Amino acid sequence: MFADDKLPGTLGATLLVHPRTERAHRAAVDEAVAALRHGTLGVNCWSAFGFLPGCPPWGAHPGHTRQDIGSGIGFVHNAFMPEDVEQTVPRAPFAPAPRGLFTGSPSLSPRRPYFVTNRTGRTTMERLTACATDPRASRLPGILASALRG
Repeated sequence: MFADDKLPGTLGATLLVHPRTERAHRAAVDEAVAALRHGTLGVNCWSAFGFLPGCPPWGAHPGHTRQDIGSGIGFVHNAFMPEDVEQTVPRAPFAPAPRGLFTGSPSLSPRRPYFVTNRTGRTTMERLTACATDPRASRLPGILASALRG
């Protein structure tokens, strides 16, 4: 594949698949996901979503050596400690609400905070960062309110 053979690195990639295409060609999409040699493959989302939660394994696809380190060796996080991990595959809706109704992938998800059109993205990310550095349940309502207004 082009991404594996021509582009440098095996840490993460993103595969965008329209819901109708995925329904019509489920086996081909599954084969493409399995064939891509990247440690994290985000389907309809930024591959870093595999890193953000802190519990899925995150690292380069296996196969690098110390002599050809590439994107690295091994995985970090891996809270549930599965062995011989090759790939983490986070998935997200193709389009946020309400546009998902028109693409055949209805979703209640708000507009993602890193979208340039998100009106409250900065506030949401600041609140998420504050919660990550000082976790308190009392922060959750503010995060949700900001995210839903985006």
